[in-house]
Amino acid sequence: MGIKEKYRTWKLKQELAKINRTPVIRNIDEIKKIGVIWQPHQKEAVTYLRNYFNKSHVVFRTYCVFDELSNPVSANNTLTTADLNWWGIPKPEKTQDFMQAHFDVLLNIALQQNFVLDYITSLTQADFKIGWSPDEQNHFDLNINIGENQDMMFLVKQQIFYLAQLNKNNSK
Repeated sequence: MGIKEKYRTWKLKQELAKINRTPVIRNIDEIKKIGVIWQPHQKEAVTYLRNYFNKSHVVFRTYCVFDELSNPVSANNTLTTADLNWWGIPKPEKTQDFMQAHFDVLLNIALQQNFVLDYITSLTQADFKIGWSPDEQNHFDLNINIGENQDMMFLVKQQIFYLAQLNKNNSK
């Protein structure tokens, strides 16, 4: 691990130490606002989620994180490599609107986590965070193990399934 990686990991730990949160699981019918962190090749999964939650009139916000290979024109709900500082940390002016919005549920649908995705996931204000990471140390309240099935639609459907199951158990 180089000096940049050590510094930004230390910086993230400092920011996380300032946060005192307890995960809250809501009944799926009571969810009013959902945030989704995704990558450009996952548009089909985002559309699926949008259609699923729009039926219930849920406020649905997305934040697309582009990698080095694809850098489109910057927009409000996107993060490109040009929006990272020298250390590789997202610039606050690009992420603060999404990260300071309060979500009932945050879904991270990225199949491969990286520092930028971890940073946004861990610091976004959400009552409950769901995603997938092969690492035991991750920033999700619910880490869904998709095993060998590295498919974004499978992950999205599993997130919805387990969210509904948890809420079903919680409402008893």
